[in-house]
Amino acid sequence: MKTTASLEKKRKIEKMKIETRAPVVLDRAHHPISRKKIDTDALKVLYRLHRHGFKAYLVGGAVRDYLLEKTPKDFDIATDARPGQIKKLFANAFLVGRRFRLAHIRFKGGKIIEVATFRREPDPAEDERKDSNNTFGTPHEDAFRRDITINGLFYDIATFSIIDYVGGLDDIARLRARIIGDPANRYTEDPVRIWRVLRHAARSNLTLEEGTESTIFSHRHLVATCSGARLFEELNKDMHSGFTGPLMGLMHHYGILPFILGDIGSFFEADSDSFTRLLSLLSALDASANAGGVLSQHERYSLLFWPWVKQILSDCNQRGADKIKILNDAFINTHMTVVVPKALRSNIIQTLIIVDYMLKAMETGRMRWSLKKRARYPDASRVYSLIVNGHILEGRDPFEKSFRRKYRTRTGRPRGGRNKKTNKRIDR
Repeated sequence: MKTTASLEKKRKIEKMKIETRAPVVLDRAHHPISRKKIDTDALKVLYRLHRHGFKAYLVGGAVRDYLLEKTPKDFDIATDARPGQIKKLFANAFLVGRRFRLAHIRFKGGKIIEVATFRREPDPAEDERKDSNNTFGTPHEDAFRRDITINGLFYDIATFSIIDYVGGLDDIARLRARIIGDPANRYTEDPVRIWRVLRHAARSNLTLEEGTESTIFSHRHLVATCSGARLFEELNKDMHSGFTGPLMGLMHHYGILPFILGDIGSFFEADSDSFTRLLSLLSALDASANAGGVLSQHERYSLLFWPWVKQILSDCNQRGADKIKILNDAFINTHMTVVVPKALRSNIIQTLIIVDYMLKAMETGRMRWSLKKRARYPDASRVYSLIVNGHILEGRDPFEKSFRRKYRTRTGRPRGGRNKKTNKRIDR
């Protein structure tokens, strides 16, 4: 690990590069971004800032997505107006954030346009007494504090041009993900940047720039030093993104999973068949998300953990085993860095235990229909359908639909048994 002195030296060198580098500017005739494509509310914000004498840039993901011929989901804006000045310009603006103050400008339908003041990387020597999160800067300083080059591009509403301080245009042309600055320095400052680089590579099918890639191998262990709650937030972003499978594929390739999921990650590293099965499940999850399907949080996580849970359950099939306790203890002892909330873990466990019953019922023709009374039964039914079919069958109970289709007698009822004393039918 680099010393504080060496890191500080690299910061100063990078700062000198920032101050001397001239941006690449593409005028309107040489790029595909049109105001007709930009969200109308985002345009209102851009124009109002511009009319009042402030710089107003569309930044980050929206610019990147337009250049990659994708439809942006969010429209973020950067400006030289301070948070208080933004608040005065927009009656529908609300300042948020305990550390760095952002303006959320709210529109009908729950839409939020986020507006941030240009920032720079703080200089510890100069800013010792200041809040480092509120260190305002210039556009080129703001560009260099972002994670990867393709997220460091600005669209200027005043000239309709694209401004590139960090080489993002070249990387978009090459379909390449590259960290801004020295990779070792940037990963050491914030190891979550490794996760973000892989996320963007997965979502946009990008290759990794050589230095960005090679440094991941030597710095991946630093991910385990991050806050477990923060890593859980990052994982949540990806679990409903529609690109969970490609991301986990990259996590596996670069050996990140053990540093995030502990022994569960090591299990997937060691068992190629189980990891292949995981990718198949995540493909079904992504297909559901991209088709507009709505799964609960614990249903998504149930798919992520199922191959590992299945192995645990197969090893404790003795009659009368307390499966809830066994799985709960197994989760606790995995040493995961990601902190999965207790309530979520409980829902995952209860859902997957019912899924296990369902899978065995499909083999034997005997189902414990009393399980329908359990709160997690509907979730388990949908998860079962995703595991077995790759999609959720139509109807309120996909599992029962599958079961009745396979085990149907001439009377149209599922097989079961009869109580010898009362001669009443028992569904098992």
